[in-house]
Amino acid sequence: MKELRRDPITNDIVVLAKNRSKRPMDKVNNQNDKEVIEEYRKDCPFCRGNEKHTEKCTFEIKGEDGWIVRSVYNKFPIVDSLSEEIFGHHEVMIDTNRHNGNFYNMSEEEFFYLLKMYKDRYVFMAKNEQVKYISIFKNFLRRAGASLIHPHSQIISLSIVPPEVENEINISKRYYEKNNKSLYEYIIESELKYQERVIYDNKDYLLVVPEIAKYGGEIRLFFKSKKRFEELKEAELKELGRILERLFKKMYEVHGYNPFNICIHTHPINTDEKHEEHFRTHIHIIPRKYSFGGFELSTDLYVSSINADELAKKLRFD
Repeated sequence: MKELRRDPITNDIVVLAKNRSKRPMDKVNNQNDKEVIEEYRKDCPFCRGNEKHTEKCTFEIKGEDGWIVRSVYNKFPIVDSLSEEIFGHHEVMIDTNRHNGNFYNMSEEEFFYLLKMYKDRYVFMAKNEQVKYISIFKNFLRRAGASLIHPHSQIISLSIVPPEVENEINISKRYYEKNNKSLYEYIIESELKYQERVIYDNKDYLLVVPEIAKYGGEIRLFFKSKKRFEELKEAELKELGRILERLFKKMYEVHGYNPFNICIHTHPINTDEKHEEHFRTHIHIIPRKYSFGGFELSTDLYVSSINADELAKKLRFD
């Protein structure tokens, strides 16, 4: 039986068709991204020792042998300070000095340093009062949009609130006005009550496989408190790093060396309107295991063949 459902956070309409996962598939290997072995490459601008090939460094954390993480100006920025219609600042944040490092094999400590860099660059960019939103995201491997293999994330300040985030905020605002309760609190309470889609839960964060999502196999990490991303303390960054380290080890077990995207959705800044009562910081983790076909592209309806309960069980950790 097929079901037509709506994602409560985005309002995306999704057709649940779990039996489609049993479709016969041609035995064709479409895996173009091979697992990286080399720890250093002379021709990689992001490897430690090749710093002369990158733009100006804006931030770095150093260890005994040199830098651990660093952020640099993007040589080919999506936005800059020259346009009147949309302007901002674009940096590339190098996740690790190891060419073969990635979210699947990084340590808790490496994740912590990475998150510290995310926060530092966020706080710095937020000082510009013309900035209305700061986007932190990651593309891993070519099929997820990465142009270079060396693991890196990106941060962009924008003079507008992007439509995706504005849509989520408006949906949560309408829910709050109607129910006098945060939509995110409702989702967190519902998932904890049902339990089957929960991957991990503690006092600060909830990690789930949503039942309804247009991206097959998507994982969402919710902040339980009203804290904004830039307000996270060191202990909270360490705990978030611990969660990500364990999650990606599990994802590697389930999906293998698979491309993915990460999007951190946090609050608009430098605006009169506040959203803490109805909106929560959350992270979308999207494995690029499945792609959209003609049906999705021609109808704006999305088909999900994922059994969220089963996937959460495979990914669950303590």
